[in-house]
Amino acid sequence: MLYILEVLFCSGLLLAFYRLLLVRKVSFRACRRYLVAAVFLSAVIPALDIPLYPARTVVYPLPLIAAPPAENFVQTTGELPVAVPVVPSGWRRILRPMAVGGYLTAVFLSLGFLAVRMVGIRRLRRRSRLTDCGAYTLAEHPQIATPFSFLRTVFLGGGYEGRRRMIVLCHEAGHVRHRHSAERIAVELVRSLFWFNPFVWIAGRWLQEVHEWEADRDVLDAGYDLTEYRTVIFFTNSSAIIRI
Repeated sequence: MLYILEVLFCSGLLLAFYRLLLVRKVSFRACRRYLVAAVFLSAVIPALDIPLYPARTVVYPLPLIAAPPAENFVQTTGELPVAVPVVPSGWRRILRPMAVGGYLTAVFLSLGFLAVRMVGIRRLRRRSRLTDCGAYTLAEHPQIATPFSFLRTVFLGGGYEGRRRMIVLCHEAGHVRHRHSAERIAVELVRSLFWFNPFVWIAGRWLQEVHEWEADRDVLDAGYDLTEYRTVIFFTNSSAIIRI
């Protein structure tokens, strides 16, 4: 329980520092790296035994007491005393396995959902028409409702032509270029282990926002008009996609 409380305190403190001093004040790359590092550090720092002050050795002089003669000892038995193990109370014996079992069940379910999503994306890629675009691979399939990216693959459905197609691909290529998927996977793994920590969920949502802002900036830096880009984003509803 002490470790859990320290994890909550550490993660909350790191996110508060990010929200107050870093967001919209530093580059998107710095925000991404800080959020990913904060998620990991909030789990590592409480596990470390770091002394706040240097240890001091204090020597207290003790008086010497002479031992009594050996003949004054009376040996009553030859057996040594046996330590009696402390048996926890009944409710502790019941609640502890239930708590551990519930925690592990939630961890396995979270990891299982993540694995299912990744397998589904891999199957979708196999069924798609693949085109090598150099920096990324374009996977096109009619069943893809909204564009998204995963690792070095951009997934695109039908109905995207002309400048609309170019803008969407530029946006998704930004996700691929900055390796946003790898960061999301790392945060998802930590969140599966610390699913009880609300600050990890908040960090994941903020990291996704930074990813979208950085991809939007890449589109505008490429020379596309802001009004046109907003129109494309509105119709594709790409901001509602939960990317891995």
